[in-house]
Amino acid sequence: MKSTERSAIAAEKALLELISEGAKVSQHAVEKRAGLANGALNYNHSRYKEIKGRIAKSKEINSPALEVESKESKEQIRKERDLKNKYRKQRDELRDLLRISEGERLELVYQLYHIQKYLEHLERHGVVDKNVLEFNLKK
Repeated sequence: MKSTERSAIAAEKALLELISEGAKVSQHAVEKRAGLANGALNYNHSRYKEIKGRIAKSKEINSPALEVESKESKEQIRKERDLKNKYRKQRDELRDLLRISEGERLELVYQLYHIQKYLEHLERHGVVDKNVLEFNLKK
C-alpha cells in the first residue's frame, strides 16, 4: 500500500472521528488527528481532493445558520453607519482646514524669514538702527 493511500485512509478515519465527536472540522484538525504533516492534504492526489471536498461539505453542514436580523437591529446598524459617515465627513473637513492652516503658517514663516533678512541688510548699510521695533507704551 502506498504512503498516499495510508495517509488518505488515516485522514478519512480522523475526519469521521471529528464529526462523531462534534468537534470543529478543518483541514488542519484532520491532518493533526491523522498524524500527517501540516498541509499534507494539499498535494495533488485524487483521494486528497475527495477528502478535502468532504471536509468542506461537513463545514457547511455544521456551521450555524445566520440569524435573520430584526427591524431593530437593522435600524441600529443604519444609525451607526450614518453616524460613522457623518464623523468621517467632519474629519475630512477638519483635515482640509488643518492643511490650509498649515500652508498659511508656512507662508508666514517664509515671509518672516525674508523680513528678518531685509532688516539685517538695512542694519548693515546703516539705514535703520538695531532697535527698529521700539514699543512706546507711554501715552
